[in-house]
Amino acid sequence: MAVKKLLLTALRWVGLVLLASVLTWTGTGLAMAAGGWKNPPRGVFIEVDGRKQRLVCEGEARPGEPTIIFESGAYSAAADWGYLQPEVAKTGRTCSYDRAGMGWSEPSKAPRDPATLARELKALLNAAGEKGPYVLVGHSMAGLLTRAYLSQNPDDVVGLVLIDAADPSAISIPEAQIWIKRYQRLASVGAGFAQFGLVKPLAPFYANRIGLGGAPLREKRRMFGAPSHMRASAAEIAATIEGAEAAMAADRYLEAIPVATLTAGPVSAGRNAWKEAQARPARLSKRGSSINVDAASHTTILGPIYGQAVIDAIARVKRDAVADMTKSGDRP
Repeated sequence: MAVKKLLLTALRWVGLVLLASVLTWTGTGLAMAAGGWKNPPRGVFIEVDGRKQRLVCEGEARPGEPTIIFESGAYSAAADWGYLQPEVAKTGRTCSYDRAGMGWSEPSKAPRDPATLARELKALLNAAGEKGPYVLVGHSMAGLLTRAYLSQNPDDVVGLVLIDAADPSAISIPEAQIWIKRYQRLASVGAGFAQFGLVKPLAPFYANRIGLGGAPLREKRRMFGAPSHMRASAAEIAATIEGAEAAMAADRYLEAIPVATLTAGPVSAGRNAWKEAQARPARLSKRGSSINVDAASHTTILGPIYGQAVIDAIARVKRDAVADMTKSGDRP
């Protein structure tokens, strides 16, 4: 009996410790989620269709040159470009933004599929007075978003840079379909946990895989695990497969524009089909280039260690786009 009583006492203490830990974790998360949003982020807020959307533009527009538009991947916003954008802005106009419901942008009731997101980007650029043409730079899931924009606005786009980006052709790969469905379930569960502050405490550990600093890092940490941000992200990820058709419609326009694709991580038998799909847009272009940065990861390729490869690719595509514009007489 004494042993049984001792065991029950020990179990009660373990239960109390676990309960206290959960409450502390949840309280910390809720406090972190509630704080930090009062400090104004970089950029400006533009009203689009009755809601405010954050736009971060840097660098001076130059006659005869395109504006560089950065499009973020899943769970991401303008903060992800906190290292690359200022570097690219040294030589021209650049813009990044938070999609509706992400970061500091107010949510939209419209579907979150790539075709809708592309239309919202067009509306944002028009409302902000940011003139084309554009070179689109997309990371990860933005491989679908940038292509959807190109299919809707082919006259706006004079170049494309895709960074370890999803290709719509990869949706048909069985392994990719399994991964996407798992990711969709994970995103849905994550959004649910975020409502109770259970994701936010992970921000110090997982919010800076890129290698950001200063204001972009503070923004990234504030966004990470925030309920509204997680809900919008989950809705976008849920519409990934539906977005393939809109992205594939851009294939016919790729031949005429310069395209650069960059992939990250070592080439292996298990990832060969995926990397081949990622490089497909460059093969469809008459002036396509494709490189793999073996030592980089999906996130560090956006940061200071490996980001120079991206900067060089943007410069190369921009140079070719300016040459095209000069030949066609579209710009002085």
